Amino acid sequence: MDKKIEPFYKIPQEVVEDLKLYRNEVERFNRGEVNKDKFRPFRVARGIYAQRGQETFMVRIKVPGGGLTPEQMDKIADLSEKYGNGVPHVTNRQDMQLHYVKLDDTVKAIEGLLEVGLTTRGGGGNTVRNITACYDAGVCDREVFDVSTYAPAFTEFFLKHPKAFNLPRKFKIAFSGCSDDCSLATMNDVGFIAKTKVLNGVETKGFRVYAAGGMGAKSRVTDLLEDFVTVDEAIYVAEAIMILFDKYGNRKNKHKARLRFVIDKVGREEFLRLYREELQAVRESGPKELVYREREIPQKEVSAELDEVPPVSDAGFKAWMETNVRPQSQKGFYYAKIRTIIGDVKADDYRTIADIVRKFGEGTVRTTHDQNILVRWLSGQELYPFYKALCDIGYGKANAGYASDIMCCPGASTCNLGICLSKNMCTMLADELDNSGLALNTMPDVRLMVSGCHNACGQHPIGPIGFHGAARRGTDERMAPHYNVLVGGRVEEGKTVLSEELGYVPAKKLPMLVKRFLADYNDDRKEGEDFYAYLDRAGKERMKTLITEYPLPSMEEDSDCYKDWGQDEEFSLAGLGEGECGAGVLDIIEADIDEGQRHIYRAEHDLTEGRLEDASNALAKGLGLTTKALLVTRGLEPTDDYISITEYETHFIKTDLMDGKYGNLKKRWAKYISGLLDRDGLKEEISFMIEFSKTVAALYDSMDANMKFQGENIEEEKKAEAPKEPVAAPSGKETDAEMDLRGVKCPINYVKAKIKLETMGVGQTLQILLDDGEPIRNVPVSLKNDGQEILKMEQVGTYFELVIKKAA
Repeated sequence: MDKKIEPFYKIPQEVVEDLKLYRNEVERFNRGEVNKDKFRPFRVARGIYAQRGQETFMVRIKVPGGGLTPEQMDKIADLSEKYGNGVPHVTNRQDMQLHYVKLDDTVKAIEGLLEVGLTTRGGGGNTVRNITACYDAGVCDREVFDVSTYAPAFTEFFLKHPKAFNLPRKFKIAFSGCSDDCSLATMNDVGFIAKTKVLNGVETKGFRVYAAGGMGAKSRVTDLLEDFVTVDEAIYVAEAIMILFDKYGNRKNKHKARLRFVIDKVGREEFLRLYREELQAVRESGPKELVYREREIPQKEVSAELDEVPPVSDAGFKAWMETNVRPQSQKGFYYAKIRTIIGDVKADDYRTIADIVRKFGEGTVRTTHDQNILVRWLSGQELYPFYKALCDIGYGKANAGYASDIMCCPGASTCNLGICLSKNMCTMLADELDNSGLALNTMPDVRLMVSGCHNACGQHPIGPIGFHGAARRGTDERMAPHYNVLVGGRVEEGKTVLSEELGYVPAKKLPMLVKRFLADYNDDRKEGEDFYAYLDRAGKERMKTLITEYPLPSMEEDSDCYKDWGQDEEFSLAGLGEGECGAGVLDIIEADIDEGQRHIYRAEHDLTEGRLEDASNALAKGLGLTTKALLVTRGLEPTDDYISITEYETHFIKTDLMDGKYGNLKKRWAKYISGLLDRDGLKEEISFMIEFSKTVAALYDSMDANMKFQGENIEEEKKAEAPKEPVAAPSGKETDAEMDLRGVKCPINYVKAKIKLETMGVGQTLQILLDDGEPIRNVPVSLKNDGQEILKMEQVGTYFELVIKKAA
């Protein structure tokens, strides 16, 4: 019998006992004793997320540093088949996920995972999330020292920590073994990068510490916190930062709740003072006991002949060797990446990979940050039979870590926040790139990183080439799936930088854009020029040009552009998860601002070409769209440009939210549509519109979770609102105010209700009439998420009556 391989971390007894509590809460929820809003944070903190449609769940499994044993892999495959869709998924934070699991079966899945030393606790929610480390830690020839034991040790510590599961928002920790920063330490809440320093005449291991980074709608690179702390001091630092976050993080607005918003709010100097204060308190609280579980190094003696990779004429093997295999720091050994399908591996294949791992290498695997699986300690003689074993199950593909190996989140296929079906698009694009004939193996610094929305689960903000899903309107106001195109992101200590947004392209046009851009890069780059140098010299401008060559056609010209990848029905935002009305509002705003900017830049181009009337018309349209953008926050849907401009002046100029110099918008619009502006006049107006558009975008950036803007005078807004006609309450129950929102679409109905509640006193009641379908499914939950109390929700014929009590 094969010797049992010990798990990479030990589950604390507190976590084992927590299963009983979770089982009990699931039973209480099923009996109706716990409502959905209270149950949601409870299950999410245990790694259980509702999938799109709310009928099944995703189970996220913590895998610190990516370490898994074959026994654990077998269990994950078994649970995926028995309770899910039979496709385990590797995330870009080294977790594993099960999908399409019924709620009652989540209890059984957690129980099965505990049997093999795995947990979901802290897999989601406002907790200390999975702690990552370089997947090649311990075998990398560039590392300062092996950081692989720190992720499991810190995991065990925080699994028992009383504050680690009720933080203002998620909290992420990463360990990197050198300045290459493969674990993205410079983009985490806390990042440790291995260093050594001579202390008292002795070379001492330690870390440079970074803090307050992260990705999302507002991404941020970390600040340097400590130039050097010893390895023993690192846990004190991590705990101190977590406690600082617990005390000062924003618990009221989840959109500004991450640690990075704390440092932006208080400033670097005050943040450092608060950190020193907490660090001192942590040190005074007593010693921290950590267990570093050293892994047994494979006892292999490699002779000179075993060291050498045998000569093989197999072209596929040669390509795989070039892109998927690297020599270890230990002479004679190699590590190899198994390329997954956008993180997916069928359960049968996952189980077979576990069997392969039992025969080759060290007998364990590491999940990687690019959603692949790493096998280490392969001798040269093992590489070809290992490769052939992978080919037998279809996992011998080359280009792991290259352009066709796309990093991608699930998007709208399962996520409640997803706008686009990013996974469908990326699966197709990966196949096209693999078969494109492009020399991808010569582009090692080109990666594609794709998110289904702006929340950055696909890490698009640091992508050399990144995309995030969005909805944009066509000329007939129909929504179509799009991707925002970004370039230039990179992660490396001292060089980490966020990618730059260049514009939007229809989802169905994205593959053509990518292939043309990579072909241009292949043909145009100079000898010795890397991708980033190419971007600076010519690539950014080339990408901008390509984006303009793929505009959204009209529905009549190409109806396929109004459908997402893998879908037959027309695209809409109606599929957003329950309670996500706010996400739809943001996308509508961004769509109008971006489209307005396009018309302004089109006017600039028309003027250059001498088409003065076209330039004037483009300015008029740009002004209409730009003013329309923020009116959704006032519950308004203007039907033409003049109404948009008039309402904007009422709600944003007269209330002093914008400078009075923008108060003559109607007069400007009249000049634009007259077509009488000469070249100098147009040049002046284009400059004005560029400035105005940027000011509107900055105002939007200042908007908080309540759709209020920096400097907003709420009393003036109340006066600006037109009086609402009350409707009779059909039940005869008196309320303080009434609204008839039948016939009003999502998310405008939600915004109108939200605005009305803003004008009411605490404890007052509002009756709302809503249509069946999306309105009644989404509006009540969204208002609940805002903290309002639902007193009544009752069907009255073909519509619903909702009664809300205004909360404090």
